[in-house]
Amino acid sequence: MAQLRVDLRLLPQRVAAILSTFLLLVSVVVAQPESPVTRVLFVGNSYVYLNNLPEILTKLAEVGLQRRIETRMIAPGGWKLKDHWEKGEALKALHESKWDYVVLQDQSTLGVNYYLEGKPRITTDEIFRPYAIKWAAEIRKAGATPVFFLTWARRATPEDQAALNYAYTRSARDSASLVAPVGPAWSRLRQRQPAIELFAGDGSHPSPAGSYLAAVTLYATLSQESPLGLPAKIQGIPVNLETERPEPEKTAVLVDLPPAQAQAMQAAAWESYQQLKRDGGYLKVSPVPAPVPPPLPAGAALTVEGLAGTWNGKILFYPLGPVEMVLQLQRDGAAWKGHLELKYHSKDFTDESFDLEDLAVSQRELVFSNPKSVGVDNLKVNFRGVSLRSGELGGIADTTLITPNSPVPVRLFGTWQLSRR
Repeated sequence: MAQLRVDLRLLPQRVAAILSTFLLLVSVVVAQPESPVTRVLFVGNSYVYLNNLPEILTKLAEVGLQRRIETRMIAPGGWKLKDHWEKGEALKALHESKWDYVVLQDQSTLGVNYYLEGKPRITTDEIFRPYAIKWAAEIRKAGATPVFFLTWARRATPEDQAALNYAYTRSARDSASLVAPVGPAWSRLRQRQPAIELFAGDGSHPSPAGSYLAAVTLYATLSQESPLGLPAKIQGIPVNLETERPEPEKTAVLVDLPPAQAQAMQAAAWESYQQLKRDGGYLKVSPVPAPVPPPLPAGAALTVEGLAGTWNGKILFYPLGPVEMVLQLQRDGAAWKGHLELKYHSKDFTDESFDLEDLAVSQRELVFSNPKSVGVDNLKVNFRGVSLRSGELGGIADTTLITPNSPVPVRLFGTWQLSRR
């Protein structure tokens, strides 16, 4: 700005006073520093981009902190921290700009494919941990603070929250990173008000309410201030679900909650953060063993009279849900013959019907297999069964796939139970 010089002695006294006041105001305005801007990079996947979580956080900060938060997200659907590290876009974004915080969120099962009775489960941080540590170190080198977005367990498996808590907390503590206790806030709210639907229809992704709860938890974590009283309705930039990218030329309602629900979420987020703070910034956690199916009982003796016939029931094994299972067994001389039907009742999977080539019946157990099951990408599925009681058979099924690109095999376990017609 050009320097303004006025000899006040040459002006009338009243005009000089007014002009003096004006010049003072101008000097204050010119000297006033710009309001601080907090810059946050999100590295994650669809848990971040759905409902545009970063945008919700930005709008909340504008109201609650009267401060601008600038965000960017690198969040392709299904990506792990391992993918982000190896494919480079997020690393480039980290180094080409100055960030205050980098929020790290991994795939919902930490990159491990492990199913029990058709449900994906959390079993190990073996894939997550090495890249969590690498990311935290790289973020520190870039001058930013790493923040682990501790995610929520799926609707059908709330017991997995303990395994997620352990995985994220261990890596955050070992890398001196912050933890945003989003999952614990979800658990707290689900216990108190289960009618509030935090999940989208798939029971995994967040509904708008779920994204709001994640945003107020991040708000508390980054600002160390209470989210109580923040607005319940947020308008902002939407994300195109096909491109997985924000559409800055558009505006949409991202979340619109009843005030009472918003207050309950704000309270759950603030209490979860305060508990974390009282515990020294990290949850108190311990290792969680992988879930396994119950062992088969000894079973009753298998006789021709007790085993021959048609058995019908359900198998809890396939990720699409319970599948109808029909097993036909008959004695042919000294050998047993069998036929298996699996009825998926789905447009995506063709029902299966085939003779059992490897059926074996011992005194108390029968074993057989499906050599190429369409329900699990044509993997071989092994079956074991026993007589639970008169007129009932039950057993377990399992399959394993070892892939060269993953240190952890794909594993599926399940149970089945049949009654004789």
